[in-house]
Amino acid sequence: MTEFEHFPVQSSVVLLRICDYARRSVAEQARLSAQLDAVLALLLPDIPERSRLVLAGNGRAAVAVLDDAPAALAFAERALRAHDAGLGLCIGIDHGPVEVVSGETGEELAGDGLATASLFAASATDTSLLVTQNFRTALAYMSPGAESALVPAVSLSDAGLRTYQAFSLDRMATHRRRRKLMLSAVVTACVLLLVAVSLRLWMPDRPRPLAGFVKSVPDTIDRFTRNFHGRP
Repeated sequence: MTEFEHFPVQSSVVLLRICDYARRSVAEQARLSAQLDAVLALLLPDIPERSRLVLAGNGRAAVAVLDDAPAALAFAERALRAHDAGLGLCIGIDHGPVEVVSGETGEELAGDGLATASLFAASATDTSLLVTQNFRTALAYMSPGAESALVPAVSLSDAGLRTYQAFSLDRMATHRRRRKLMLSAVVTACVLLLVAVSLRLWMPDRPRPLAGFVKSVPDTIDRFTRNFHGRP
């Protein structure tokens, strides 16, 4: 049994879909399905068994990850390597409610999380990976700063005419953000230094409130000493 016994639950759903699967020959479908199974067998051990639920078939696989958006994104990124190797995966990720229901072929995964992830996977033909705003928000909550790698891509609509903002993965965006922050810090430090130098140059003889007092201290002590000894 898994932690998914208690449904519905909020999960990060990664939907892996072989692009144009239905248009391929039966033999090619069998070959690609075997490759997808091999990818799952290689990558799934990185996610604790009690924190995931996997349903696969017909050229696609749904991986629901309980309460761990960073792990879901890491899984999807590694799956992209199989895409780069020629498997032709389209990946969609959402964070939302899912549940296990009984279907004609046995247990099936259902819920808004799966439906939206499927929509995004079907639309990820150009970028290979699209994620929802809900997932990006969950990622920011669980791993602050990691969401900067997810940048706006396109707007999508489902059958109910609901509109979604889709985000794609851009790891260079994180590096650009860091460089921007470093540049901002350097510029701020330079401005502060310039202001300090300017004040020094423009006000070299600015008043020193204690300067007169400090200068008069030796004279006061000398007068007190002379008076104490009765000398003029």
